Amino acid sequence: MGKRELNSHTYIVNEDTVPYLTFKSLEEIEWLGCGFSTRIGGVSKGCCATMNMSFARGDDPEAVHENIRRFGKSAGFLPEEIVMPHQCHTTNVRTVTKADCGCGVFKPGCEDEIDGQITDESRVVLYCLGADCVPVFLVDVKRKAIAAVHAGWKGTLNDIVSSALDKMKQAYGTEPEDIKAVIGPSICGDCYEVSSDVALPFIDKYRTDGSSIETIVRSVPEKEDKYLLNLWEANRINLMNAGVSDENIEISGYCTRCHPDMLFSHRYHGAERGVNIGFIYKK
Repeated sequence: MGKRELNSHTYIVNEDTVPYLTFKSLEEIEWLGCGFSTRIGGVSKGCCATMNMSFARGDDPEAVHENIRRFGKSAGFLPEEIVMPHQCHTTNVRTVTKADCGCGVFKPGCEDEIDGQITDESRVVLYCLGADCVPVFLVDVKRKAIAAVHAGWKGTLNDIVSSALDKMKQAYGTEPEDIKAVIGPSICGDCYEVSSDVALPFIDKYRTDGSSIETIVRSVPEKEDKYLLNLWEANRINLMNAGVSDENIEISGYCTRCHPDMLFSHRYHGAERGVNIGFIYKK
């Protein structure tokens, strides 16, 4: 398995065949598989070319199945082990088991409006879909439990990572000090331009909690009513406020919009495009 460093936090693996991105901070966890797809190495055509991982983009379902098969072979899991949620920008988190494997791929999804999944079972591959939204992976290194969280601006503002940690504590006894967290490839704070209807609630929330708001929201001087929003930093603060140590939080630093040849980006490619996935599983 060949890998190449992309930045100080992220590797690209199997670059010459079906590549995926993975994270340096999780390397020493031998029982864990975790990473993020690229748009390279699949069979999809047109705007979904080539490694589209979603059945909801108007792509040929047979092509999506083949993409999933190829990607799973590269990343070390079987399509039948995947649990693919129906994400709706909520803070809903669901506990999944082996009985849920294949949901969203070979049978209907487990439930609608699920943006976080947790498990402590092996060979249950948690998926997180996105094309700019932030994937957050949580690993309880003590109890060997994991979570995959989809944090768009709504999920970030409403603190879905804390919802996932609460669910892990209820289900497995997880404590924040035992968590390693990764904030995966997604749109960066220099690329994510929003209007005041999105920016002002973030200003209110993070000013109230004592954070340095300038690290999360910046105005765009040359544009009226436009701001740059840093979801990476907001999720980092949410994790720290939930008790996760800053030294146990890694931000991949890899932006979907800055790398449109490698990753699908809604802000770059528009509505007609494929979808990336983040994955995490116990081997």
